[in-house]
Amino acid sequence: MLTLPTLNNRPNVAYKGEEGGNLKKQLIHKGSWANADVFLCSQGQNQWVEKGFDGKNLLVRWTIGILLTHRELFISKRLQGIAGIPQGYTRKSLCTLTYDYMDGMVLGAGDLDHAVSVDYFTACEKLLHAIHGKGVVHLDLRRGSNWIIQPDGTPGIIDFQSSLLVNLLPGPLKNFLFSIDYSGLYKMWNRKCVEELDPDRKKIFHRINRLRRFWIFSVAHI
Repeated sequence: MLTLPTLNNRPNVAYKGEEGGNLKKQLIHKGSWANADVFLCSQGQNQWVEKGFDGKNLLVRWTIGILLTHRELFISKRLQGIAGIPQGYTRKSLCTLTYDYMDGMVLGAGDLDHAVSVDYFTACEKLLHAIHGKGVVHLDLRRGSNWIIQPDGTPGIIDFQSSLLVNLLPGPLKNFLFSIDYSGLYKMWNRKCVEELDPDRKKIFHRINRLRRFWIFSVAHI
């Protein structure tokens, strides 16, 4: 789970950046042993995210770290240009990447319960459709911390570490994986929207939740 901080009263640690400027770097998510650590970096007016496994043990860095970093970088190239997806992905090292910071509010915030407009969620559906159209599934959208409300009110999706490319999978399996993403969206819709899920989407939501019992990683996405 990745939670973005507010931009005020941030306790930063300053040091000299690679280009000689005053670089500030703040840990915003401490990953478990097999998950990346995430830092918010700033230098002058520029902000970006650094995500990597440099703080993990050598075995993790040179196995899972390289694999997941490469996969997320590959996925980012598939999604390049889609509004609502972090842009500017670059590889800093074999197991660390950087990308542009996405400003906004985290949808999972408690004060947003039943407070977000329907328009936001219909825009989320369009964003998911665009992602799936590139043959990508996110697989970690039941967490409100991966949904962003950008300053202009449009949706954003972050943290593609769990994502997969599914172009070559059989149609039924591909559609099942797509449905897992939609179950995450409808879960958030049900909790955060000013209006309840309409009957058609509610029926889809409950049907997907029944099917999710057969997904081997469903425990990780509750």
